[in-house]
Amino acid sequence: MLLAWATGLALCGTIATMVGWLAYNGIGNVSWDFLTTSPAPGSLQSGVSGGILDPLVGSLFVVVIGIAFAFPLGVGTAIFLTEYRRPSWFARIVDTTVDMIFGVPSVVFAMFGLAVFGASYLTFLSGEVSTSGQATAVSFIVSGLMLALIAFPPIVRATESAIRTVPNHQREAAYALGKGKLTTIRRIVVPGARPGIITGVMLGVGRIVGDTAIAIVLLGGTVLEPMAHGWWHPDQITNTLRGSGSTLTTYILYASPAGEGNTAGKAYGAALVLMVMILVLNGIVRKVSGVRLKKGSSR
Repeated sequence: MLLAWATGLALCGTIATMVGWLAYNGIGNVSWDFLTTSPAPGSLQSGVSGGILDPLVGSLFVVVIGIAFAFPLGVGTAIFLTEYRRPSWFARIVDTTVDMIFGVPSVVFAMFGLAVFGASYLTFLSGEVSTSGQATAVSFIVSGLMLALIAFPPIVRATESAIRTVPNHQREAAYALGKGKLTTIRRIVVPGARPGIITGVMLGVGRIVGDTAIAIVLLGGTVLEPMAHGWWHPDQITNTLRGSGSTLTTYILYASPAGEGNTAGKAYGAALVLMVMILVLNGIVRKVSGVRLKKGSSR
């Protein structure tokens, strides 16, 4: 009992220390201008100047693209592994594959993405190398697709666990009313597992937001290259997604003392913004899951 309390307190203390340290070093650099202006070249003395608008937007782009692919694939895979699992040999292969994806370093996915999406017939997903005709494989679309792979396993596992908590008598009641298996899954199982599904999605979002290797390799790490003027217009969004860019993690690396930007204050500020984003997402998960559970228990 004492060891469990000590472990929990140590974990909470570590997180509190980290957040406090980031807040102490970064809060002075976080301002409205910091959040709404693009990074700009600085000098050897001042380092990178400007704000983090483009990296913030880039993080949003890859999260939306990654979750758009990982969510349906993850939920569908979890439903197969829990509700069907036939043929059994194929289910075992799928189960093992999910575990393997969980353990693969993201830089391996980045190199795989370069190899796969560099084919000449996939230039519509990124740009084209003028000398060879091959695709550059550097774009928000390509990076989002590969980031979907690292978001996929937590969505699968969280959804699996949630589906297994749905009581069997609810399924049996649906079958007794003449409902088919697919209808039962759609009307009974998935709604009952919604809190776990939301948790898996948020975990996937956290993995996407926090990744650096894929963002550097498949986005080009172009922190100082501004997005095209008017990128938010519908007729420009496709070209923007096919282009290179940056995320908060690549900005932090660039602006850190170990990076070319060498502006520790701005790196701390961006890291604080990233940490707050993750904490807010976790809070949303707990809030939504708690509300769903209360509603389910009151029925």
